[in-house]
Amino acid sequence: MSEILYVPTRRRDGSGQIRLEMRTLPDGRLALPAYTSLQELIRCCGPRQAWMGVDRTGLQEIHRATGYDLVLLDAAQPPPPPPPAAEDEYGRSRSRLQNPIGRAGTR
Repeated sequence: MSEILYVPTRRRDGSGQIRLEMRTLPDGRLALPAYTSLQELIRCCGPRQAWMGVDRTGLQEIHRATGYDLVLLDAAQPPPPPPPAAEDEYGRSRSRLQNPIGRAGTR
C-alpha cells in the first residue's frame, strides 16, 4: 500500500467541513473508497471529483469518526443518487406557479 491514499470527498459547503464520499454496500457495511494514486481516482471517479490525501494516521482518524467497515481500493464509483424530488405523494408539484389555482383575471 502506498504512503498516501486519495479519498473522494464532496464539495465543501458553507460550513467549510470536509465530507467524505462513503458508500453503503448492499449487505449494509459502510465502505470508504480510497485510491492508490491520483490517476486511479480520476480514472474511477472522473476528473472533477474532489479529493483529499490521507496517510495511515488520517485513515485511522477517519475510522474513529465514521466507523467504516472496510476500505474499497481503486474501485469504480457509481453515480451518486439523485436528489429527492420536490413533489408530494401524488406526483404533483407543490409550486403554485406550476399549478395555479385560478385563472388570471377571475376572482
